[in-house]
Amino acid sequence: MSTLEPLETVAVDEHLTAPTHRRRRIPRGLIIVAAVVVLALVGGGAVVTGDRSAGKYRPVDVRARDAAVSIILKHRRAAVLAHDQKVWMADVDPQSAQFQRLQQTVFANLKQVDFASWRYEVVNSEFSAPHLAHKYNAPYVLKPLLLHYAIKGYDLGPVARPQVLTFVRRGDRWYLASDSDVDADLPVSGHADPWDRRAMVSVEGKNVLLLADAQDKARLGALVSAGDAAVSRVAKMWPDGWRHKVVIVAVRDPRIIETYFPQSRGSSKNVSAIATPNYDAVAGWTPTNSKPYDARSDAEPRSRIILNPRYFNPYKSGNADLLTHEITHVATQGETGAGAPPWLVEGAAEYTAYREDWPFPITLPATLAAQVSKGSVYLPTYDFYDHDVWANYLAGFLTCAYVAHHYGEATLRRYYRRIASTPSAIQTLDRTRHVTRQVLGLSTEQLQRQVALYAASLG
Repeated sequence: MSTLEPLETVAVDEHLTAPTHRRRRIPRGLIIVAAVVVLALVGGGAVVTGDRSAGKYRPVDVRARDAAVSIILKHRRAAVLAHDQKVWMADVDPQSAQFQRLQQTVFANLKQVDFASWRYEVVNSEFSAPHLAHKYNAPYVLKPLLLHYAIKGYDLGPVARPQVLTFVRRGDRWYLASDSDVDADLPVSGHADPWDRRAMVSVEGKNVLLLADAQDKARLGALVSAGDAAVSRVAKMWPDGWRHKVVIVAVRDPRIIETYFPQSRGSSKNVSAIATPNYDAVAGWTPTNSKPYDARSDAEPRSRIILNPRYFNPYKSGNADLLTHEITHVATQGETGAGAPPWLVEGAAEYTAYREDWPFPITLPATLAAQVSKGSVYLPTYDFYDHDVWANYLAGFLTCAYVAHHYGEATLRRYYRRIASTPSAIQTLDRTRHVTRQVLGLSTEQLQRQVALYAASLG
């Protein structure tokens, strides 16, 4: 049952419905589930399974099973790169009409994307889901793996996606039976690409590749135009350091949108757009002996803009500004380290979105207005998203606008890159003080007072 060690079995509980990563050790013996018996043999690397009532047990050679799985993964890789649906479907479980239909939809989606690379890496960990014996009534194995892929013309390097595939034996052959049996246990970004569940359409503009829900066919042109325009706006402020090419994902399946939101940041509800960095590594999944990614060099070419079509209307100017804000994160991601202060990261994106119309009348939130009246604007570094978020965004925006207008946009870019490249959060405050003094000739306290004066002068 899944990837258990010899002489280990898994207790079957009527209340056990969720898969787990943990190995469960119970006394050696037989497990009878829906007339299927699984017995691990000593030393043979095989599992015996069969119909108990018939008194027949057919051994499953684990090495042969894993070799068959490897072949299936190679077939899927070849099918994607060659756009060959016949090869893709040949290894899909013939006893599951529902999964057959789903895989046909997935392949139709994949066929619309030109991939530079696509490969699978089996991960050396175990997933145990004993309740699946009821579902398959046959020998099966769960294989955790990383899918590595790169979209031609957009990804300079591959993106890693965690997923778990279920393989089942039918007669003398192994087939792919599911790609979602344990999705609930996957980390952020697990099995959550736009082609994974619903019918998708792909449209390429001048600067963007749009992967959208088929339900939004009528808005594709507007979405692509909004994306191209936003890239052009960002390029005027940030001309260097990125490819001016962006993948925009606009899907309606909330399960896909939600997986990009870590629990610490809440939920996708009422969120119209978000920029998500993507890496060729997944914490806890990528083998420890693999070369670790360099966040500064690897983030930018793999970033994605995730749109929520339920809220994002491409015809609204406010959403065009939002898209510009998010694409600024893509443009600057390669130069933004873990120690970048959020007020600077978000402030620079806000300034990029509104720089062409600035200055314009604004109403300060009460907390920020009180700071301005007292003569110093607070720049939150470690609690930016914890409270007064709108005031914090405005404080960052006003700071970046002040630097741009008093020192020039070239200086703002230099100021951003010097501070945002801070590799660790424990270095953030010291680095900010040092760079502010070196680039602007001000202490951070003086900068906060100058920003307050600047905000007050705007009326």
